Amino acid sequence: MKVVRALALGLCVLLAGPALAAPAKVVVGTYVNKVQEVSFRDSRFAIDFYIWFRWKAEGALKDYKPLDSMELINGRVDNKSSVVEKVVNGENYASARITATIFKTWGLETFPFDNHQVRVHLEDSQYFADDLTFEPDRKNSRLGDEMSLPGWRLTDFSLEAVPKTYNTNYGDLSAATDAQSTYSRLSFGMTMWRDGWGTAVKLLSTVVFATLVAFVVFGIKPSDVDPRFGLGVGALFAVAASAFVVASTQPDSGVLTIADEMHIIAMGFIFASVVQSAFCLKWDEAGLEDRYKKVDFWSMIIFPLLFLGWTGWLVSRAFR
Repeated sequence: MKVVRALALGLCVLLAGPALAAPAKVVVGTYVNKVQEVSFRDSRFAIDFYIWFRWKAEGALKDYKPLDSMELINGRVDNKSSVVEKVVNGENYASARITATIFKTWGLETFPFDNHQVRVHLEDSQYFADDLTFEPDRKNSRLGDEMSLPGWRLTDFSLEAVPKTYNTNYGDLSAATDAQSTYSRLSFGMTMWRDGWGTAVKLLSTVVFATLVAFVVFGIKPSDVDPRFGLGVGALFAVAASAFVVASTQPDSGVLTIADEMHIIAMGFIFASVVQSAFCLKWDEAGLEDRYKKVDFWSMIIFPLLFLGWTGWLVSRAFR
């Protein structure tokens, strides 16, 4: 009886063997040479990297050509060069240098005090995850020693392989019948950190100084209409021009960045200073000199403190 059971169990294993066969492993690694042409406006960046594959050419991978079937999910390959294909210690090896454009939706809520996770996603367009899985070559993968991106620091490189399921089988009847298909996805990337405060100073110094200049009107007599109101109007145009410059670096979206909020706050304060000047002019014409002088005195203290305090709070919010 035991012999019969053993034979039956062996037969089941033999019959189920092909269905339970583990997917073939392909070792993948990458070396990032450089990141360049970062464009928030166009929602993209360019990357230059080496990529390599190691696998055994047997079973489903007998005719595997990774450099041909490799698919860049979140971008496009612009150029492929330095192709190497050979056999090393019984394993197939293929490598190439890739230059690519990666499309990314940037999170700009804290702009220009922002940092970003940038990643590249690769899949094989020929094999499902049941046939092939990527295995990261973390030992040999890293950022290049000579990487340099003006205005940014690139750190925290990571490389991982995860299954990615799509809710379609693309009409392929050999895939799952439940309208799903799963591929092995290789992802690698890094964190981009703002290198210092240079960008923030260049973009926001105009709005800060223009607003502070607008507060100088509180030291001018209301009867001197031209300078009293001219400073505020000039400051308003300067802030509007600064807002236009900042907007030109960003994509069209409904997100308010820290830079946008600072410009809105600045225009609000300048408008309030013009309204205050109008009231002081009325009091001056009515002979209420003590009243407008007292209001001007306190406005000269309160307006700058409130404006600088509010903008300082906005900046601190970016680092929470």
